Amino acid sequence: MKNQLLMLLLTFLLALFPFSGCDDDPVSNNENNPSNSIETEVHRLVNEHRIGIGLPALQWNETIANECRKHSQDMANARTINHDGFNERINKIGETISWSWAGENVAYNYSAQSVVTAWLNSPGHKSNIESNSNLTGVGVAFDEDSVTYFTQIFIRSN
Repeated sequence: MKNQLLMLLLTFLLALFPFSGCDDDPVSNNENNPSNSIETEVHRLVNEHRIGIGLPALQWNETIANECRKHSQDMANARTINHDGFNERINKIGETISWSWAGENVAYNYSAQSVVTAWLNSPGHKSNIESNSNLTGVGVAFDEDSVTYFTQIFIRSN
């Protein structure tokens, strides 16, 4: 009886093993990823502001968001904020989305609410938020010290 219980327990543990292994990419794109909820909240807050001043909400676009995520990760790795490679990001987006205008906001070391507030208090960033764009994506990444890096791209599609 003890051997049968031991075998049953061992079988149960072995069945669980594949689900408890290490993940090669600790930051995944699943719904429980903190980056996703921050990205969603920035998008919501920007749209709340736009709607509040009579502008239409920006539609989320995953192609744009993926380019934003890559740039945020690059900034987190370098521990700096910049617009380096903006033209390359926009050209990559242009492979699938025809656009006539594009803008970008970046920041670091904020919460979702505070980054939107900071952008709205900066004329250039506010201009992007209030632009005639209709598509957007947000990308968030974290550096080794859990500092948050943000990129939001605004697109006016044709």
